[in-house]
Amino acid sequence: MKSIIFVPLKDYFISRKKVFIKFLVPMLIALAALLLAICFNIGNSKKVLVTFSRFIGTQINIVAILISFSVAIITILVSADNKNIQHLKETESNKKQYKPVNGRQLSLFQILLSNIAYNVIIEIIYLVGLITLSLVQNLLPIETLKYITTICIFIILHILFVLLESVAQMYLTFWANKK
Repeated sequence: MKSIIFVPLKDYFISRKKVFIKFLVPMLIALAALLLAICFNIGNSKKVLVTFSRFIGTQINIVAILISFSVAIITILVSADNKNIQHLKETESNKKQYKPVNGRQLSLFQILLSNIAYNVIIEIIYLVGLITLSLVQNLLPIETLKYITTICIFIILHILFVLLESVAQMYLTFWANKK
């Protein structure tokens, strides 16, 4: 049975060309952070655990705010009914950047909505992972925390880059409509 929850994830990946780029930059930054963590000792295990705990706590707050922001954007997009939104729904996306889904080129509205829906799903999955980490962090070896921190840096940067892309798309769309 297909889960409807993951449909936006699938659509996001099949409609984007060069989607790997959205993963490449966060991965390079996360790997640089890992190399620094491996090369430099930041303290004893108690200090590392406290720092990691604060890092996870801060991220839980940030991701919860991002989820709220993203859901608010979706609400505004789907409930607004003005000429700008109508224009977004009627304008096809750039064929150089986006592939057709089910034989149809997506509209700018669908691209924007899929970006934000993708982000919300990733943010919720990540939030659940962070809450789980906060509960089991004392059971994990200290060295493992460096690798988990690297994964956290990668995911949060990926979320932020996709969110920035969505904001830029909205800006450029409405800016172009003013001409």
